[in-house]
Amino acid sequence: MSDALAAELVEDADRIRAAKGLNLSLYSTFAVTVVFIILAAVFGIQSEVEPERDGVMEGAVGNTIPITWNQPVYMPRHSECIDPSNGQEEGYEGFGIGYEPSLAIDGEGNMFITAHKDLSWGGEGTPTAPIFGGDPGLWWACTEGQGTSWDYWASWFWISNDEGKNWSHGADFEPTPGNMITANYLAGGSECLGDEGDIAVDGEDRIFYLDTTLEDNWWHVFTDGGNTYEMNTCQRMNTMAGDDRPWVAAQGDGIIHYLGNSGAPPPECTIDSGRYWYYHSENGGNTFSQCYSVPGGWSTLSSERDGPYVYIAQENADSSSGTVHIRISDDYGRGTGISDGTWDAPLAVGPRKGNCPEGYPVVNNNEKGTVAVVWADCPNGNTGPWEMQFAISYDHGTTWENWNITPNWPGMNMYPFVSITEDDIVTIAYYGLDLSDNYTEGVPWYLYAGALREPHQFDNWTFSIADPTPLHNVTAAEASSGDTHPLHDFFETVVSPDGTWMGIAYQQNLGQHPNEADEEQRYIKFVRGELNEMQLGSIDIESGGEIPIDFTCDGAEKSPQLMWSEPPNGTTSLSILVDDIDAPSGSFIHWSVSDISNQTRSVTTGTNGDGIEAVNGFGNEGWGGPCPPEGELHRYVFSIMAYNESSSLIGKGTFIATYER
Repeated sequence: MSDALAAELVEDADRIRAAKGLNLSLYSTFAVTVVFIILAAVFGIQSEVEPERDGVMEGAVGNTIPITWNQPVYMPRHSECIDPSNGQEEGYEGFGIGYEPSLAIDGEGNMFITAHKDLSWGGEGTPTAPIFGGDPGLWWACTEGQGTSWDYWASWFWISNDEGKNWSHGADFEPTPGNMITANYLAGGSECLGDEGDIAVDGEDRIFYLDTTLEDNWWHVFTDGGNTYEMNTCQRMNTMAGDDRPWVAAQGDGIIHYLGNSGAPPPECTIDSGRYWYYHSENGGNTFSQCYSVPGGWSTLSSERDGPYVYIAQENADSSSGTVHIRISDDYGRGTGISDGTWDAPLAVGPRKGNCPEGYPVVNNNEKGTVAVVWADCPNGNTGPWEMQFAISYDHGTTWENWNITPNWPGMNMYPFVSITEDDIVTIAYYGLDLSDNYTEGVPWYLYAGALREPHQFDNWTFSIADPTPLHNVTAAEASSGDTHPLHDFFETVVSPDGTWMGIAYQQNLGQHPNEADEEQRYIKFVRGELNEMQLGSIDIESGGEIPIDFTCDGAEKSPQLMWSEPPNGTTSLSILVDDIDAPSGSFIHWSVSDISNQTRSVTTGTNGDGIEAVNGFGNEGWGGPCPPEGELHRYVFSIMAYNESSSLIGKGTFIATYER
């Protein structure tokens, strides 16, 4: 681990401990006695009377779903492409440079991230110099001494096959050392020169990756969680040139929807006008329909994985105010065009009182008919307090509820993104900035997120910081010019197939950009949050704090007291798991207890709640106290999990504590 990253982790831990008081609202309606016990145990408030050692814990207030955030991770570069002389911030040379990340997930929990490459950091010279300035020349990839941040010619394509713990590059996305003239388009994969893209997964878990170029788009198809590349050569889509942000959705067996963004009608399209153009494929992207205009402003796209519904959410026009509307097809988007075929007429779902920079209204859905749209609104201008609007339908978009869900602060909530579990937990994340001190130099941007179960009109949302490291601090140049664009145009979220966690791919800025004045380096990160319908706490161990020595290999090595809230309806058994997520293998089990009664709400110190204890990572049954190598700070995830009669996980609660010898 680099010294810079180690320092950041320590700083993150300090911020987490300092911020714990911000989340007390989750417990605001607890019974007074239970409140005091929980706060004493979890948040470190001291009591004059020692609490009972077998306390219980109430659930979350209303339909709020608390989220426990894991340690964020940076996307990696290929080791052979790391060049300490290329200008990357010291300690971060091994991480990918990019912005505007897209994120997708398959039915097994495998995830896929792409991101816009930095076109001004592909070598000292650039082919875009006549347009954007700079020194004319060639782009370079994975070549020491050429000042490039690129590993290969395609846009970034990362995969995770362990639910976000570790990330690598997808199949056939190997380094392509040399300059752009040496790209081998007959080889496919990372040899296909692109700059930004989007990813979708169909009902058969095939991964479709569209990568844009100035003159067309490349089409990539993967299976096996991104570990098998299904193409032979670089496949040209023969669709749209100059697409400045594609959106792709997939459903069924290879039905693809592509929404391309162009300010002018592409020559191959209908003679209609519009910013966005819709293409349709029913053979896995081998061929696409002619494009059709989708009149309106900024737009996004989503579809059911197996069902027939497709949704496009849009600003009703490229205008400073108006409405957000939605277009719906109930037959896989089929038809001769957006204005006929199976697409309904646009339906307004909420107001726009002020146009935000790249204020995409984001749409998402699940398989049971729930569809939601979220968007930022700027009635007070770019640097005044922003608002956030939300609309949801539980009947495939027939009827809608809309309300203002602006956080309770004077601030900015940029690029909100929504995801929905199959049992209607709705998650929203956004880039947020507190305007209490106005839009001035040094004010930090953070990543925020929140979740509600089955939200309805006027329900309140509670948002918390997902990554304690600031994503960016407002610069003097940004403050003086009113520039609110340092984190670029968007980021994306997903929820796991079982609905127990969410993932976010996002951007963090740090260090001076070597080729752009008043700009920072841009890194892509991922963070996973556990959706805790159950609350888990301990009188013995403080959430976010250090595990006392009595519960470790350096002390009496007792198992800790734990207490949890009411499990979801249908729970037949509970289990406890304690996992060291900083172990060299990525996981080391310290305690696993199964078949705990669904009526049990706590275990006392040194007991197992009458459950069945499995063998731990040390080879012994029962609790094995934390025992990391000396000098290493390890994080331990404590989990309570609820299972139904078919042994499916239906609820979970977690907290994290640390230990260093």
